[in-house]
Amino acid sequence: MIKALKFKLTIFQKLLIGIIAMLILNAIIAYVGIVSVNKLENTSEIILKESNKYNNLQNLKLNFTELLMPANDYLIHGNNVEILNFKKLDSITRQQLEKSKAFENDHFNEHFLEEIEDILQEVESLSKKIFELKNPVGNTQGALMMEVMDGVVLDAEKKIDILSASSSALMNDYININNDTSLIASKIIIIVVLFIMISLVVGGFYYVREITKAIENLTSIVKKVTSGNLESKANVTKGTHDEIDNFADLFNNMIDVLSDIMVSRDYFNSIIHKINESLIITSIDDNILIVNKATLDLLGYKEEELIGESIEKILLGENKNVRATLEQETAQNIFNTYYSKSNLAIPVSFSKSFIYDNKNNKTGVLYLAYNQTENFDEKHKSQKSIDKNFGNNIKINIKEEIPLTIRELEIIKLIVKDYSSQEIADKLFISIRTVETHRKNIMGKLHAKSIIGLVHYAIQNHLI
Repeated sequence: MIKALKFKLTIFQKLLIGIIAMLILNAIIAYVGIVSVNKLENTSEIILKESNKYNNLQNLKLNFTELLMPANDYLIHGNNVEILNFKKLDSITRQQLEKSKAFENDHFNEHFLEEIEDILQEVESLSKKIFELKNPVGNTQGALMMEVMDGVVLDAEKKIDILSASSSALMNDYININNDTSLIASKIIIIVVLFIMISLVVGGFYYVREITKAIENLTSIVKKVTSGNLESKANVTKGTHDEIDNFADLFNNMIDVLSDIMVSRDYFNSIIHKINESLIITSIDDNILIVNKATLDLLGYKEEELIGESIEKILLGENKNVRATLEQETAQNIFNTYYSKSNLAIPVSFSKSFIYDNKNNKTGVLYLAYNQTENFDEKHKSQKSIDKNFGNNIKINIKEEIPLTIRELEIIKLIVKDYSSQEIADKLFISIRTVETHRKNIMGKLHAKSIIGLVHYAIQNHLI
């Protein structure tokens, strides 16, 4: 059940999911910000309107207070200029009242303003009567009207205070709403930003660590593999369920292939070193890649003294002005001479053939040689007779077109891998007599006298 819940996502898909998640979180921040700004904008308009309304009411209250002064001063000194002053203040008060009515949209408050307007008319009426008095100074009737007008204005101021208090309370409510909106928006934005930061730090660190740890592990394994340790694949950490896992699987498969190749190569080298005749394999540029023990014993060299050197070191010795063989030539059982480390000429029966890859491209050269020192007598045998003798007595015909059967090809592969006749019989589910018969037929078809001829044939035909 646990394995069934694991989703295998590529690194690109994981990064895409992370980007989409970040975009969604940023969209939340943007949405909260836009909603909050719109709400703050609406409430701010209301607060501004109520503020203007409040200020206008305070001005109206002041105008009513100032409106009493002209009539009062007229009763004191009887100067007619107070009539003009009253008209100016009355005009200002009425304009202020109209502004207050324009700001108001509450029916109850509009009723209050209508009552205040009635009070203003009453103040205008009483002031007019006072200004009509012929002897205003010390006039008892005027003083009585002034007292009435004071009471009326006081009543208007109380009503204005009620309206101002209502406007002030409304402003405070919307200010609190603004504060709450800002606080909530700030909290949401901070929480989302913190979540993004934590996700980036924790999630990013965990995922990057998961990838880098796997890569570091693979790097360590590569170092071990390059040093020849092919048992390291068990240490490759997997679990990311993405390209890293795929790479680890491919890497393990590569190690398996390398293991097989290394085993085959080691086994091949063991066969080469068991061959009694001299065997040398070079690159297509004639640089020595492989020499067997027989070659080293024959020439007196150590392996490291020949590997990487030109084959001419063996074919020419110190005769550097002599050409060894033509580059495109092959040779089968001809007379030739190898030169030892001490520059001693050693007569050999010599064969040279090319090694091809799967695309039929030349990849190397195989040199086989049989030590013929015992058969060589410079005093009694000419070069020609030696070549003829070698060609007749040690003929190993190695050609790809030799018609071996499928069963014979199977058997030759096992022979060059050093399988015994009984092991071949067991592996192919045939009798040992049949194996011996096939072995005899193979040796006859190839004109081979020993296993070296079979190895040569197998190399030429990519059987090993």
